Amino acid sequence: MPGSTAIGGRYQLVTCLGGGAAAEVWLALDLGLGREVVVKRLLADNPGSSRLRAEARALAAFNHRHVVTLHDTVDDPETGTFWLVMEHVPGGSLDGRTMSPERAAQVGAQIADALAAMHAERMVHLDVKPANIVAADDGVVKLADFGAAYRVGGRDTITPNGAISYTVAYAAPEVIRGQPDPRSDVFSLGATLYALVAGRPPRRGAGDTESDADIVAWRAAHSDVSLTADVGPLDGLLREMLRLDLRERPEIEDVRKRLAEITGTPPPVPARRRFPLLVAAVAAAAVLIAAGSVLGERGTPPPGASVAPATPAQAGDLLIGDPRTADPCAMTDATALDRFGTTELDRDYGNFDRCDVRVSPPGGGVVDVVVDLNHDPPPEQLGVARTVGGITVADDPAESDECSRTLVLPGVDDVIVKVRARWEGDEGKTGLCEIADEAATVAARALGRGPLERRTPPLPATSLAQRDACSLLSGKALEAVPGIDAAGPDVGFGGWDCEWDSTTSDTWVDLDFDRDQPPTAEDGTATRINGYRAFVRPDREERTCEVEVVFRPYTDQDGRTAVEEVLLVVGGSRPMDRLCGMATALARSATAELRGT
Repeated sequence: MPGSTAIGGRYQLVTCLGGGAAAEVWLALDLGLGREVVVKRLLADNPGSSRLRAEARALAAFNHRHVVTLHDTVDDPETGTFWLVMEHVPGGSLDGRTMSPERAAQVGAQIADALAAMHAERMVHLDVKPANIVAADDGVVKLADFGAAYRVGGRDTITPNGAISYTVAYAAPEVIRGQPDPRSDVFSLGATLYALVAGRPPRRGAGDTESDADIVAWRAAHSDVSLTADVGPLDGLLREMLRLDLRERPEIEDVRKRLAEITGTPPPVPARRRFPLLVAAVAAAAVLIAAGSVLGERGTPPPGASVAPATPAQAGDLLIGDPRTADPCAMTDATALDRFGTTELDRDYGNFDRCDVRVSPPGGGVVDVVVDLNHDPPPEQLGVARTVGGITVADDPAESDECSRTLVLPGVDDVIVKVRARWEGDEGKTGLCEIADEAATVAARALGRGPLERRTPPLPATSLAQRDACSLLSGKALEAVPGIDAAGPDVGFGGWDCEWDSTTSDTWVDLDFDRDQPPTAEDGTATRINGYRAFVRPDREERTCEVEVVFRPYTDQDGRTAVEEVLLVVGGSRPMDRLCGMATALARSATAELRGT
């Protein structure tokens, strides 16, 4: 309360802006810099506390001029009280305001710019609405409250797993059904712009006055959107943005440009990403609920709360960035392995999450050195470990034909780097663990120097790298495999690998993207599935059946023809013809999705 000890010895509370059952938000004075800030308090026994901390870490890589900034955190471990210190935007939220279509287009262009940057980081906001847009005195608007934000590709919430949060009046149909997509934000922005001009969100069916929340949500998910107000030059664009089928909506970049055209101004130049030292200093999105628009627990500030600064190491989740543009080969250096034999870098082998260096030792044999990114948490127990460039390098249990190392990135709890040295074919005499150690040191040093370099040239828009493996098989398609848990896939890095397990048997399904030389008749029984060349390959010893689908040819680093493929594998102790039947049926569904049919 006002007049009490300053939070962390620095932030003096001035006025309570609001609160609720979980938190409270105050206007405060930053005694160190003499500026007004907004502070929000959470309690350790409130489930939102851990959720909020996880969200701040996950969004630390995101910083944008049209997103409210999180300045600091104050953590008191003794009382379990956690405070967020945020930018104070004096103009307040746009909730309840109306404006001309041209001014709404200006607002929309700025928010679309922020959303485009989010989508580039594979994040969606999911709760775009007037109450979550705040205005500064100079006409700049900023997006706030990322409590519902969702990580696409990984298929889980940025915050700990739980129900998706949204506001029905502004939520896209697929969000209400629990299937968020980047174009869900396009829908919500369209509903927001309509509300800013019309004074209320667009109608969703004939039940706007219905009191049952479940019925309202159902109608919103299944009813056409009705635009009855005169929104002037926004009309055509809003009708496209508010289409029920997300595939018919424009991408956010297109929305941004078209809104800028309506205003008669150039579209905003996308902001360059910055990589700050303090994780809390950039996670604007982390949590702000702007002044006057809050949920929270009312209470008094804890005495003696202290600032808990983050360290440069905590910025480790910035190292990888967008999986579609990150270059795994930037973690390799073939020349560093020259002392073990002749080396060759291979950028075009396997999935998009890896890079290979082949080593041919003088004593014979070939060692494949693989550096790949994994969507997995760090192991709970590390083997013998060392630190290289701020990166932890841990030994994995050695095998006769393979030696591997695990790189743990600071501040990252959902991505690790694996470095493996393994014999291809006949084994030679060179020590695999020596090669693995050298390759792991090279990778750690590369990561320790800063953000991973981007692919040059970038992968084309037609590449499978731009697709989500999990989205190729719907729940209905997976019904071809009895007992498969369609809602709980194991998702690989970048969304380029997806595995489902049966809850009633040992049957499993794996859909994986791959790059290789064009397959031949020796690779299986040739067929065609939805126009794609495919090869069916049963393996009785492994009890699997694989369908290899050729998606597109391209020219590899050596000027040879290579192909991108979809590998669909079904495994388990069922008859082989049954496994191959299920694999083929799933391949048919996946390729139909690839064709958009």
